Amino acid sequence: MKRSLSILALLVLIGAIVDRSLPDQSGDLRGSAMGTGWHLRWRGDAPDREVLRGEVAETLEKWEQVFSQWRDDSDLSRFNRGGKPTDELQRVIELAQEIKSQSSGAFDPGLLQETGEAGFGPEGVGVDLSGIGKGYAVDRVAEALTEAGLEDFLFELGGEIIAVGGEWEVGIERPDPSGRSIARTVKLKNQALATSGNYRQFRPAPGGFASHIIDPRTGKPVVRPPCSVSVIAGDCATADAWATALFVLGKEISDPPGLDVQWNDPKTRN
Repeated sequence: MKRSLSILALLVLIGAIVDRSLPDQSGDLRGSAMGTGWHLRWRGDAPDREVLRGEVAETLEKWEQVFSQWRDDSDLSRFNRGGKPTDELQRVIELAQEIKSQSSGAFDPGLLQETGEAGFGPEGVGVDLSGIGKGYAVDRVAEALTEAGLEDFLFELGGEIIAVGGEWEVGIERPDPSGRSIARTVKLKNQALATSGNYRQFRPAPGGFASHIIDPRTGKPVVRPPCSVSVIAGDCATADAWATALFVLGKEISDPPGLDVQWNDPKTRN
């Protein structure tokens, strides 16, 4: 899958907010959850900052408890030990299975063992939702913030982004293992962005880098030169899962319907 919760911070600059022209009345909050950082920006009227912080923290904690493979008491860990899935976990698994079908198996949530054997996850057998869970949590945070009264905002969790309300310009990190810089910028409006790459967590291998992303067809890490693929979709869970699937499939295939797909390499420029 895309990445385990212990290494989510590797993509923290992907989708880094590019400040062009924000109105005077704007807000900014940051925090940490799921082994990485989160960032909220908004424009216009908003509830109290601590109300917003509480909404984000409560929502992320809830969903980490649902699908974390690192917590022994999470819904997912109990399910992988033979327990019955909760309704919340079942919804995420069903969405993951739907995208597995749509991608002809390139996205596969059943690779917990292979991810662990590759050194990118805990030991165990069963379901690994790290390639969709963070995007799903971003969508749930967006719902909670909207219900709290926020109308125009951008929310990022470890590189997965959703924009609600007005148009926001964000940057995509250049897939360069030697440094951090912005490769290109994109504009989002009521859209989500997710990126998968192999340039932070990898092992050198013939033909490129062996990444944390597992190819379901071989059960082994995908090997490519340093690169990444960015997916823009209507929701972050879809973008998250398809970014993983497309990194497995490669740039040679046609873009799936309804998705904006952009491949990035160390030389990418806007």
